Amino acid sequence: MRKIVALFFVFLSLSSLYASVSLSVDLASLDFLWKEDLRIDAECSFDYDNIRITIPIRYGLSEDKYLNLLESGILVGVFPFENLGLMVEASLFKLGYFWGLASPTDRLVLLSEGSIGWNGNIGMLHICPRLTFRSLLSISGEGAEAMKRISQFDGVRLSLAMGVNLGEINN
Repeated sequence: MRKIVALFFVFLSLSSLYASVSLSVDLASLDFLWKEDLRIDAECSFDYDNIRITIPIRYGLSEDKYLNLLESGILVGVFPFENLGLMVEASLFKLGYFWGLASPTDRLVLLSEGSIGWNGNIGMLHICPRLTFRSLLSISGEGAEAMKRISQFDGVRLSLAMGVNLGEINN
């Protein structure tokens, strides 16, 4: 419980530093309603002067339910054309952790990804479709095989994140 309260205060303090805060969920992660595999793909984003910092939380489960992967990190994005919403994003730091009966011996993996997409708000609704390219260059052997077993973490992924824009903070 203390960790959750501490995390809340970290997000609260970060939100005072940035102009806009949004919480989003990838709509593709809602497929657990009709599939047996579970995945969670959510993010918290902070936008300020054409720079975006995103903290994603992603969880995936293999089809045989013997392998789990939890990943998080920091993504940094820029908006090259002001007021058009086009965004280019790359991972500054991305870490994944495997667990379960089929987990590799080296459970901690360093990941990297880049994406291009559009970021926009319609009132309080936050919409962010993107195309993501994941690099598995830092993962080899047993870790790469484990990553292939979790279908949610493909090398190329199209996603649509939707959520709520918590508002603009006046500077």
